Amino acid sequence: MNENMNSYMPVRLFTGEGCIQKNKKEFARLGKKGLIVTGRSSARKCGALKDVTEALEDQGIGFVLFEEIGQNPLLTDCVRAARKAVEEGCDFIIGIGGGSPMDAAKCISVLAANPGMTEEELYLLNWPEKPLPVAVVGTTAGTGSEVTKVAVITVPGGRKKSFHHDLIFPAAAFGDPSYTMSLPEDFTLSTAIDTVAHATESFFSRKANDISKCYAVQSLKSVLPVLERVTDPENRSDISPEERTKLYHGSIYGGLAINITGTCLPHTMGYLLTEKHGIPHGNACAIFLPEWLRILEEQMPGRLSYPDYFYYSIQCERERFFGIIGRALKDVHVTISEQEIAREHSRWIGNRSIANSLAEITPEMCDEILRKI
Repeated sequence: MNENMNSYMPVRLFTGEGCIQKNKKEFARLGKKGLIVTGRSSARKCGALKDVTEALEDQGIGFVLFEEIGQNPLLTDCVRAARKAVEEGCDFIIGIGGGSPMDAAKCISVLAANPGMTEEELYLLNWPEKPLPVAVVGTTAGTGSEVTKVAVITVPGGRKKSFHHDLIFPAAAFGDPSYTMSLPEDFTLSTAIDTVAHATESFFSRKANDISKCYAVQSLKSVLPVLERVTDPENRSDISPEERTKLYHGSIYGGLAINITGTCLPHTMGYLLTEKHGIPHGNACAIFLPEWLRILEEQMPGRLSYPDYFYYSIQCERERFFGIIGRALKDVHVTISEQEIAREHSRWIGNRSIANSLAEITPEMCDEILRKI
């Protein structure tokens, strides 16, 4: 048994249908006026924005809206939102949406508390003032950002960069699976496969421990049966409400897992496909899972090896697991030139997430993975 059971998760997490209304007093813990950060339409369509604003009004809490966060949130937009928070006298931030608005809310909380902060100061974690409190409301089933201390932001130049800090853990997170019910199926599959990447990468992280592996296994046991059914051409039908609830719960377990361990190679290399090829985040990460797992298997051979233990734990044989990933990504295509591979080579040198894998992976191996996909 691994004696390391270290864990820290200070988020107040509320789940279930109607959890915002049932726990609306939590907003009063955060402040008197909130900046609500969302995308351009999804929070309205699913009803989450209405539920939040009604809860705030019931508590006599003021709010202003910033509905301009796109996919892969831009640092420039976070700066604009932070400026608005300061101008409007907001003392806490609410992020409503998938990973993009939730990560943006974390970033904005830092910038609003530290006006004029530079990108370098943000990423060096050089924050003179403590970030504003953050509440998040998840409306997709994939990122698990509700329970992590991570914000992934696209900086000028188009590069996705993350920062981690205990001070950006959400003070409160609301997880109502009903908000995911109207999501298009292709988007749902992309976010679900992101959960698979989170849980799998966490399991094979150098930082994995008994607690993180429990979260990772439960995440995959929640998500894989749903993915397997909906990607089976002979058993095709709409994703049921019960299945969407399982996907959402799986995403939270995945977030709890990577909160302990961080991610590994698939996420790091996946950023490249999102930045340069426009492939949705979940698909971009998961496309690297098979090759990465093959490397792990090569470096840990034997019937009682760690990879075998993984497939046994998640109750999904290796061939089934690879098949589910393959079917989920069957419509994802990417072409990468040798010139691009050479241009990105330095990106993999000394990368902490790649080094987080149990396998020893060199930059040259990353180049070869790009060729194979």
